[in-house]
Amino acid sequence: MANKNTIIVPSGIFAAFAALYVIITLIGGSDLLFKPVWDIGHYQTIAQSGYEIHPCDPAVDYPVGRYCGNVGWFPAWPLALKILSLNQVTIGIRILPYIFALLGFVLFYNILRFLANTTAAVIGTVALASLPGAFYFLTGFPYSFMLALFSLYLYYLYRAEARGRKYLLPIIAVLISLSYPSAFLTAVIPFIMVVREYFSDRKNRSIGSVTKDLAYYLLPFALGPLLLSLYFYLTFDDFLLILHFQEKYARQWNFPLIVIWRSLTEYPALYVENVALLYYGLIFIVFPRYRSKPELVGYFLLFYLFSPATGSIMSVYRHYLLLFPAAMIIGSSDRPLWVKISYAALGLALSLLRFFPIFMNGRLI
Repeated sequence: MANKNTIIVPSGIFAAFAALYVIITLIGGSDLLFKPVWDIGHYQTIAQSGYEIHPCDPAVDYPVGRYCGNVGWFPAWPLALKILSLNQVTIGIRILPYIFALLGFVLFYNILRFLANTTAAVIGTVALASLPGAFYFLTGFPYSFMLALFSLYLYYLYRAEARGRKYLLPIIAVLISLSYPSAFLTAVIPFIMVVREYFSDRKNRSIGSVTKDLAYYLLPFALGPLLLSLYFYLTFDDFLLILHFQEKYARQWNFPLIVIWRSLTEYPALYVENVALLYYGLIFIVFPRYRSKPELVGYFLLFYLFSPATGSIMSVYRHYLLLFPAAMIIGSSDRPLWVKISYAALGLALSLLRFFPIFMNGRLI
């Protein structure tokens, strides 16, 4: 029965989560949850016809810059769409997010159960479903795909006895780094883990073995962007096309806390980007005694600061969906149950009352 519950419980949480947003969508009369809107359209065109660039047309393209097209979006999710939908991309982009989200919920629940306990797994999975903007897991964005890959990576990372671990870990790492521009930051998890293990057992670990381990864990995360850059060089004669495409968004490196402070002081508290900054940021204060792995907390902190460090917090509510350890921290915290449930309920309320209505009105990009 326990083995069945490891599938039934997270599947039930996912079913309730998906049903909630689908029912609200059907009642509300907006079908944007099921459409290839905004960036989803780029993922769809990549899956259907590959990458393309063209001179920017001010009447059609925004923002206008050196290049326009779909080369700013990473290929792992479009490839998964194309292959798993048997080239029926318009159907797959509506169905596969639900399948990957369900898989992600099950994997997330089980890895948190392994790292902590069943109670933490239940609360953490509920917190995951309650994140502000969690409905993006049900759209054609790659977030459900990333959730499944992230959870699968952690499963093999922490289960040394798992069959095929030696070969599957680097493969999954490459897929993660080919799925999202900032996904390479996931490499900080094995980096901190290896360094932490070295300092806790320096007598039995040499620098050479640590270097070998770091190369094994970290190089696959660098390989993804390198492969994509090589493809762009061979196809478009521009190895740095990823960076050149991003120039039109005018992002400039800045100290992240300054960027966060400016946003919080210059825009209303209920400005959706500020809501996301506050909700995820307050986790460090509300749940200070972290019982999660140090490397997961390190990833959470690094990823939280990364988007502001680029000089902009535009669409940060979507970017922060990759802060999966946030739900892990909530679930495994030693705070009273009512505090954890209340914080998850706050996230759900923000999502339902603030984020989702704006999304259904076509104004949450």
